[in-house]
Amino acid sequence: MSQPLKAPRRTGILAFVISSKHPVPRPPSPAQFPERGVAPHPRGRAEVITRVLDACDSTTPVVAITGPAGIGRSLVLSRVRARLAERQVTTVDVPLVRAEHDVGHLVSWISDELGLPAVREPAGPALHRLLTALAARRDPVVVLLDDAHRIAPDVLAALAGPVRALAGSRVTFVGAFRTPVDGHRPAAAALRARGLVHEERLRPLGAGDVERMVTDLLRAVPAPGLAAALRDRSRGLPAVVRAAVDGYARTGCLRIVDHHAHLVEQRMPRMPLTHPLFAAFGGPDSPSWSVVKALALLGPLRGDVVGLIAESADLAPARVREALAELRASGVLLPGSNRFRVPMLATLLTACLGPYERSRTAQLAVRAVWSGAASYPDGDQLGERLADAGGLVDRDRAAAELLARGTEVATRRPDLADRWLRTAAELTTDPDRRAAALHRHATTCALLQRFTSAAGSTGLVLRDHLDRLPPEIRQESLLVHVVALASSGPDALREFLAAPEPNPVARAVALCLLDRWPEAHAELTAARPADPFGRLVLRLAGAPLGIEEPAGDPEPTGGTAADVRRVLLRALSPGQDDSRPKTAAAATIGAAGTGRWDRALDHARRGLATATVHGSAPGRTAAVREMAVILVARGQLNRARAVLAEARSRHLVLPHLLALPEAELERAMGAHRRARQLIEEGIAAADERGVVTGTAELWLWLAEADRTAGAPEAARRCVDRIDRLVEHSAEPRRHQLLAHVGMHRDRAAAHELVELSRRADHPWELAQALVTVAWSGLGEPKLLLEAYGLYGELDALIPRARLRLLMREREVTVPGRGATVAENERLLAVLIANGLTNSQVATVVGSSEKGVEARLTRFFHRTGYRSRAELTTATLSHEIAPRATTRC
Repeated sequence: MSQPLKAPRRTGILAFVISSKHPVPRPPSPAQFPERGVAPHPRGRAEVITRVLDACDSTTPVVAITGPAGIGRSLVLSRVRARLAERQVTTVDVPLVRAEHDVGHLVSWISDELGLPAVREPAGPALHRLLTALAARRDPVVVLLDDAHRIAPDVLAALAGPVRALAGSRVTFVGAFRTPVDGHRPAAAALRARGLVHEERLRPLGAGDVERMVTDLLRAVPAPGLAAALRDRSRGLPAVVRAAVDGYARTGCLRIVDHHAHLVEQRMPRMPLTHPLFAAFGGPDSPSWSVVKALALLGPLRGDVVGLIAESADLAPARVREALAELRASGVLLPGSNRFRVPMLATLLTACLGPYERSRTAQLAVRAVWSGAASYPDGDQLGERLADAGGLVDRDRAAAELLARGTEVATRRPDLADRWLRTAAELTTDPDRRAAALHRHATTCALLQRFTSAAGSTGLVLRDHLDRLPPEIRQESLLVHVVALASSGPDALREFLAAPEPNPVARAVALCLLDRWPEAHAELTAARPADPFGRLVLRLAGAPLGIEEPAGDPEPTGGTAADVRRVLLRALSPGQDDSRPKTAAAATIGAAGTGRWDRALDHARRGLATATVHGSAPGRTAAVREMAVILVARGQLNRARAVLAEARSRHLVLPHLLALPEAELERAMGAHRRARQLIEEGIAAADERGVVTGTAELWLWLAEADRTAGAPEAARRCVDRIDRLVEHSAEPRRHQLLAHVGMHRDRAAAHELVELSRRADHPWELAQALVTVAWSGLGEPKLLLEAYGLYGELDALIPRARLRLLMREREVTVPGRGATVAENERLLAVLIANGLTNSQVATVVGSSEKGVEARLTRFFHRTGYRSRAELTTATLSHEIAPRATTRC
C-alpha cells in the first residue's frame, strides 16, 4: 500500500494552487432536465392496433398480442382499450397480477366486471353459463386480459374448448401474452387449428421508431447516432429504451442543447431496484438476483463463469446453474449461452451492483484472466474490470496495464481513458511513477477537452508531487493546469495571475485566456523565452494582434510535450490544430466552412452539451459564431438568440466574433439600429483589447449598411479601414474584395473575388460573393441562380427568400414554383415554431401581419394542424421535414 506523500510548504504559484478558491473547475449544476412525458401512443404500433381492432369487429373470438418482455404488449392493449372507448364499445379489464390456477376464480372475476349474477356453481357450469350469456349479447363486448401468460396451462386448456361457443358472436377476448412461455402451445395450437384466434406478434422497434420515442420522452431530438445506439443496445424493446433514457437522465449523462439530446458521458444508467424490468429476478435477497447481477459483470468472460458467480454470490454452483437455466427459459439469456439477449439489460443490472460487490466480482474476473483460466474477447472489458477491482488486485500490475490501455484508447473512448488513467495514478505505489501517471492523465484529459478531470490531476501534481518532476514536466503540468482552470471562468485565472512570480509562459497563457493579448505578447517579448513552449505561446499571442512572429519555431517533442502543444493550440487558436481526435470547435468550424451545415450544428451542440459536464473549452467562440450564423440563416431566430445569450453569459475569448451573427439576427427581426449598435460595440471591444482578428467582417458590415443608407463617405472610410487591416494583418482578402466590389464597382476585384471563392470551396461565402457581384452589375444574372442553388444546398431559408425578391427585381426566373410555395410554408412553420409572433414573422418575410395571418390560416387548413403548439411539435419531430440537401 502506498503512503500519502507529505506536502511541503509552498509559496508563490504553488501557494495559489493549494489555497485558491478555484483550484479545480467544478462541473456546473446539472441543468433542469425536461419533464419526461409518456409517449402519446405506442410508437411503431399503429398498424398492429388497427389490425387488433379489425379482429374485434370480426367474428374471431380470441386475439392474442404476443412478444417478449418489454416489447410493449400492455401499452398496445391500453391503446386498444382507448380506441374501443372512443367507439363506445363495452370493455372488461382483467389484469392478471399473479399466476391464475383456478377457472372458477377467473369466471367469477369476468362475471363481476360484466355485472352478471354471482357465480355459485362449479367451474364447468359457471364457465358455460358465462359464455352463453356473452354469446347472447347483441352489443359488442371485448374482454382485455393483460399478462395473460400468467393463466396456468391447464386453465387455458379448459377455456380453449368452450370458447368455440363464441365463434360468430360479438364477444372477443384480447390477451397480452409474454413469450416464450412453456405449456401454452397445445391450447394455442388447438385454437389456431379451428380458426378461433388471431395473433399479433409485436416486432422490435426500428431505428426511426426509437428516434420518435426518444423525442417524445425528452421533448428533444436525439443527436445523430443516439437513437441507433439505443435501438441496438435495447434490441428495439420499448420498455428497455425508456428505462435506458430514464437511467441516463438520472446520472446526468443526457443533456439538452438547442432542442437536441446528447449522451455526454458513458456512465452506467441507474434505475431503482424496484423497476419493473427487474421484477422477474426476485427481490434483493433472492439468489436469482445475485446471480443475474454478477453475470451482468462477468457475462462476456470466457472461462468458468459459473464458478466465479458462485464464489461472488456465495452460492453453490448447482444453484447458479439452476438460476442460469431459468434465465434462458424466460428469454433473458440466449439459448445455450450466458449472454444477455438484450445488452442494455446487462448494463442496467451492472449499475445495481454495490461498490464492494462490483470490486469483489471484478477481482475474481481479473485474477482468472491473469492466471490464464479465463479471457475477455474485448480488451476494453478487461480494462473496466481492472478499474472496478482497484486495490483488490496487484496494484502495480493493474496500474501498468491501465496506463497502457488508457493511452491506447484515448482517441477512441475518451471516457475510458479518463477513468483508466485516473485509476492507474491512484493505484501506483511508487511516488515518482504516480506523479508521471497524474501528469499523463491530466494532459490526456485536457487534450480530450475533459477539463474538470484535468484540473483535478494537475492540482494534485502541483500540490504534492512537484519536486518529483523534471523541470520541463513541471512547466507542462503548469500549462495544462492554466488551460483547465479557464474552463471554470475568469476568476480562477485572475487568482492565478495574482500569485507572485509565476512561470512567465504560463502567465502569458492565462493573460491570453483572459483576452488580454497585448499584455501577454509584451511580457513574453520582454522575457525572450528560448524554450519551445515560450516561442509557441509568443506566436499565438501575437496572431490576434496582427503581429506575425518568425516561423520555424522548434516543436516540443518527447513524452507528453507534443500533446501539451496541442492543448495550447486548441485553447488559443483552435483553427490551427486539425489533429485527431478533433475538438467539437474545430469540427464545427471545418464542417461549416465546407457547407456541411447539419454536421456543423451537430458538432457545435455536442461541444456545448459536453461542456456542461467537463468544463467549457476556452476556444469555443468561433464555433458558437458558426452555429449562430447557421441558425439565423435557417430561420431559427430565437434558438440562435438563446445560443448567443448562453455564450455571452460565460467568459469568452475574442467575444467580438459574436457581433456579426448577433447583428444579423437583429436585422432579420427589423431592428436595424440595434444591429448597427452591436457591430460598433464589437469593433470598440476589439480596439480596446488591441485585437484585429475578426474585425474586417465587422467593418464590411458597416460599409454595406452606410452604402445602403446613402452615406457613401462613411462607407468609403470603412473600406479604407478594411484595406489597412488586410495589408497589415492576416485578415482575409475576401473581405477587402467584397468591399471594393460593393463600394467601388471594381470589375477586377469582382473577378478575383469569384475565383477566390470558388477555390475555397466554401458554399456560404461563394453564394455571398456571387450575390454581391451580380447585385453590383459586374456579373451575369445567372450568378444569382447559382447562388440560389447554393443557399438551397445549405437550407438557408432566409437568404433564399431575400434572394427571390432580388431575382424578381432583376427579372430572373425563380426555378420551381411549386417548390417555392412549399419552401415559403416551411419558413413560415419554422418561424412560428421558434416562437415569433405574426408581426415578427411579417418583418422577417417582408409581408404584412394580415398577410401572414392569411398564409398561416391556409397552411393550418391544408396540413390539419390546429394550433401553434401542434405545429411546433411537428417541426421538432421532423414531421415538417427540412429540404433534402446535397451536403451532409
